Amino acid sequence: MKEKFSPYPYILPAIVFVTLIVLFPCLYSFYLAFTNYSLYHFTSFSFIGLDNFKEILLSAELSTFLSVLWWTFIWASVGVLSQVVVGLAFALVLNKPHLWGKNLYRTLLIIPWAVPSFITVLMWTGLLNTDFGLINKSITGTPILCSFINFMINGVNHLIEALNYLLGIGHLHLETFKMDSRGFVPWLTEGPWAKISVLMVNLWLGFPYMMSISLGALQGIPAELYEASSLDGASKVQQFRRITLPMLRSSMLPVIITSFAFNFNNFVGIYLLTAGGPAVAGSRAGATDILVSYTYKLAFNLSQYGLACAYAVLIFLLIGSISMVNFKLTGAFKE
Repeated sequence: MKEKFSPYPYILPAIVFVTLIVLFPCLYSFYLAFTNYSLYHFTSFSFIGLDNFKEILLSAELSTFLSVLWWTFIWASVGVLSQVVVGLAFALVLNKPHLWGKNLYRTLLIIPWAVPSFITVLMWTGLLNTDFGLINKSITGTPILCSFINFMINGVNHLIEALNYLLGIGHLHLETFKMDSRGFVPWLTEGPWAKISVLMVNLWLGFPYMMSISLGALQGIPAELYEASSLDGASKVQQFRRITLPMLRSSMLPVIITSFAFNFNNFVGIYLLTAGGPAVAGSRAGATDILVSYTYKLAFNLSQYGLACAYAVLIFLLIGSISMVNFKLTGAFKE
């Protein structure tokens, strides 16, 4: 009996700590989601049932909720996909046995991951500044690069206009990309450019992690498989499709699913770069606001604590459901 209960005194401090720091705030936030806690009811808030959820899902707030939710899915999906593609591409190159200076390349490519993310994001805020940023100065100072970017923008805008005409997207009308009158790219002050900016910075922050995971997984694939397939006449593309990708599946899928959940709630990546902006007419949410940054605005800028907690409950249900479905469908943790 004594041996049975002997571990509990050792883990008791950790249980108390987790209960006070994690569990209690979560349960209290869940309770506040059913109250009218706000600036006007700061000391005398009361239980109002599902009214906060009705305001989100059955009132004019629904339009803001859907637009923010749509961008949150794009932000999380494109963010993870781009990180995986770029990280895996670098890993495939660095995994070549006869590559000269591979340790130097690995070290250089790990640097974006080694620097604290908030410092990196603040650095990019300066680089992407419309008036003084190094990127705009480099573009305007290089005529060939400026012409190429103008050509690309015109091509993308024609494609967007064609999609808008063919699909009749209506209220989800895709915005075209524009440069200001000086020829500068408004990286952080125009909605479409701000979305491109946050995705670029997110890629910069995340690809070294995916590269490291991919490198470890690639080194676990037996070289004999590639030698045997070469003898059978398989091309490099066939080896990648039939050997590399299936062998990476068990290692990469759990990482991809957890990275999707992380990006879904990646508050730092959005708030430090654009603070959710630029502003959108007729909406309290900015062009780059994801659900978690919009929830922060509701709580700490607009003092609507009860409504913000209701959003937090919806985020928890969404990300929990998506992760559970992904785990079930992909079998990510079976092996």
